[in-house]
Amino acid sequence: LSDSGKQPMSYAEGRYWITYNGEIFNFLEIRTELQAIGHSFQSQTDTEVILASYAQWGKTCLDKFNGMWAFAIWDEEEKTLFLARDRFGIKPLYYVHRPNRFFAFASETRAFKFLEGYKREIDEKLLRLNLKDSYALEGLGYTPFKDLLQLLPGHYMVVTREKEQIKQKRWWHIEDHLHKEVPATVEAQAEKFYEIFRDACRIRLVSDVPVATALSGGLDSSSVYSVVYDILQTETLGRVNKDSQRAFSAIFPGLPQNEKEYADAAANYVGSQVHYIETDFSHLAQTIEKETALCDFMATSPITSISAVYKGMRANGITVSMDGHGVDEMLYGYRDMAYSLYNHSLWQGTSSQAEAYAGVLANLYHPQDQAKQVAKFNHSLAEKQQRENSLLYTLKRKIKPITQSLDYLPVNVPSLSDRPYDFSKKALPERMVYFEFFQHTLPALLRNFDRASMINSIEIRMPFMDWRLVTYVFSLPTSSKIGQGFTKLLLREAMKGKMDESVRTRTFKVGIGSPVEYWFNGALKEWVMDSLGKVNGEWGRVNGGDATKFKNSVFEAYKSGKLSPEMVRKIWLGMNVELIR
Repeated sequence: LSDSGKQPMSYAEGRYWITYNGEIFNFLEIRTELQAIGHSFQSQTDTEVILASYAQWGKTCLDKFNGMWAFAIWDEEEKTLFLARDRFGIKPLYYVHRPNRFFAFASETRAFKFLEGYKREIDEKLLRLNLKDSYALEGLGYTPFKDLLQLLPGHYMVVTREKEQIKQKRWWHIEDHLHKEVPATVEAQAEKFYEIFRDACRIRLVSDVPVATALSGGLDSSSVYSVVYDILQTETLGRVNKDSQRAFSAIFPGLPQNEKEYADAAANYVGSQVHYIETDFSHLAQTIEKETALCDFMATSPITSISAVYKGMRANGITVSMDGHGVDEMLYGYRDMAYSLYNHSLWQGTSSQAEAYAGVLANLYHPQDQAKQVAKFNHSLAEKQQRENSLLYTLKRKIKPITQSLDYLPVNVPSLSDRPYDFSKKALPERMVYFEFFQHTLPALLRNFDRASMINSIEIRMPFMDWRLVTYVFSLPTSSKIGQGFTKLLLREAMKGKMDESVRTRTFKVGIGSPVEYWFNGALKEWVMDSLGKVNGEWGRVNGGDATKFKNSVFEAYKSGKLSPEMVRKIWLGMNVELIR
């Protein structure tokens, strides 16, 4: 926002130089501490605070930062390059190392297309893993491209001219920061949760420009908006833009993503209004091609729907968005997580546990489908009770307990870390949330939302990703997170009396992913047909080797009227690979 904030920025008479992407939300407190030690500042930026912190404390300065970042600091005196990434990998940092030749880093994989001495090309083994599971690589530091790696979340690297090998070193590990004592009841735990959550929102409001809220009408974003609005109405904060009370929500007419009534309810509760963004998909094929090429990764669907939200915010002069990411992975917010708990309890838990999880699962379905699901769950529960009453089953359990499933373990690729996360010895309910948060779903979603926002020049701030809140939640038992008919139980308890009750207790989850099946069978049918006629190899790779057979099956499906969901998935994966080449 000013010349004094431009990068690269130097400090200590030119000894240290930084290039940096992100935000340190507690930089004002750190700045005050550094001034008391004797440091002086030429700007009002958090960038200069990072430099002064590194000059004062070296790599341990990372422990002081609360925020999101990827940065590199060059020490002109020591001739070393220090690179670091935030605890959860909210901001990206990619690199290529050619020993005795060069070390290169960037915020985007596509930047390496223009690096002299390196040819960016697909790694066949990694691509196969990515085609099988589009979430597989991100949390492990890999990309679909040869020798193009990521600095892992919570890690740093030191690069010198002499080093032939560069090691990623962990500076932050979740289990080093778990709370040894937590409140005994869910109510007391929720009270503590809300205290941390409110402060996480508060420090993320520090900004010279307006901070708007991306309001979907779901529990997570509505919780953020309710707290942000209350803070701005009841507290006096320094260095906060007064125009930070606006909420933006995208409208998807005729699609299941349209949740206008819930966004209205969330805003009406605090006495505000929502600015609705009417999504424009008039050039849908061209938009998907452009955004996929820019974002340069494998995804389950195009990012077009989420990108449309930020595009609309930017058109209205907003450059910072407050979002609700991170809750689902911590608090069993996805249906498949609840199913895993339910299936686990059917064989290794008690009947009361299985019944409780069945109640949660039934609530996650659309109301018109709930009766059918309840009947199915009741049948499985009856079979469980019959097994438990069997003498043979009881004897087998005493002689040889049923071993735990090995689901929720990462794919088998070499670790890039000196201290890799290993959750394999945890019980399945715990292992599930650790895996989804640190190694699987969330890392990929953070990447998706970072790209969708940044290609529209929007910065996302995520109060639920505050490290203080994350470590607190991971210190609590499973029963505080899912139960009593609800996923995300802790958040719902914390927000009692602080938001619209219909939104707080709402259980049916829609999501904001692009409706690819709807598009491919409608507006994008011609584009799909045209694309299939032009490419060969990737379609075969996705479909096990026979490209011609696959293309013919697609054409036949179109003739008969409709593509199946599985066929749509395979078509998109093939297109995805072609578009990032």
